[in-house]
Amino acid sequence: MISFLDVLIAVFSLTILAVPGFVLVKTKLIKGDAAAPFSALVLYACQPMLMFMGFQKTPYDSSIGLNMLIVAGIAFVVHFIMIGIMYLCFRNKDNNAKINCLRFASVFSNCGYMGFPFLQTLFGGTDAIGELLIYGSVVVGVFNILTWSIGVYMMTGDKKQMSVKKALLNPTVLGLFFGLIVFFALRVPIVDIAVEGTMLDTILTKLIASFNFLADMVTPLAMIVIGIRLANVSLKNLFLDKWAYVSCAFKLIVMSIVSILAVAFLPISTTVKYAIFFLLSMPSATGTVLFAVQFGGDSESGSVFVLLSTILSILTIPLMFLLFNQGFGIVI
Repeated sequence: MISFLDVLIAVFSLTILAVPGFVLVKTKLIKGDAAAPFSALVLYACQPMLMFMGFQKTPYDSSIGLNMLIVAGIAFVVHFIMIGIMYLCFRNKDNNAKINCLRFASVFSNCGYMGFPFLQTLFGGTDAIGELLIYGSVVVGVFNILTWSIGVYMMTGDKKQMSVKKALLNPTVLGLFFGLIVFFALRVPIVDIAVEGTMLDTILTKLIASFNFLADMVTPLAMIVIGIRLANVSLKNLFLDKWAYVSCAFKLIVMSIVSILAVAFLPISTTVKYAIFFLLSMPSATGTVLFAVQFGGDSESGSVFVLLSTILSILTIPLMFLLFNQGFGIVI
């Protein structure tokens, strides 16, 4: 059974990986703008492979297929509820860039760069990990579809900036689609299609091992990027910006509670409930900064929102888990 201490240790062990990036920038061993190439590596190589490999941990089962649809549906609903809450609470007739950024950071979670590694850290070695990674891939897919469509509009206030092509053809979603095709076509992990001891078995085993190496790089690289960004933000801006605390309150507390209520009373498996809860309770997405830079938003505020939420999540994720686990009696 997962405990409060297990969750606390898992979150802390992930965030501590940001330290090398922070130290390397502060000691001038790498430049402050080094986050860009690291982010590109994660986005275009590691994250798509992580999505694909999420479907290579367990064989196909009809119940898993149904649960994937349920996960996708609930993930869309929770996001739309949060979008509605943010537009009701923060009207922005002047299209203020900071408010746009606050809305985005309060809705979209760091479910790919931090959430997925968190599931691996917390549940690695358990029987549930295979299904959790599959459902996690679905949540990340929903996240990417929404960020590249509604998310772009939230950041810019301009519908013309929305792109169906980017929503469906970005690297992470492509990794998800390819993983789904292989999962449903083969119905077993790739390494299991060959007879044990044959040349094909050896080749596939080595190939999947290489894929795993690439997928596993998401965790350290993503956290190093956060550390690099933290080194470029002044502590004054980080801890004295009142809007950052507002964003964190909505992202880390309100969205967690919405996620809990969305799954707590449904007759679905506990594994599905935990996948949705943990991934949507993660801190603000690092994409907040990337989108702000790309679409002319308030990238400085975006960095502060993301970094402060990441720091505060060390406490909020375990506390929200306690509510989820003890308050609603949902135990895994």
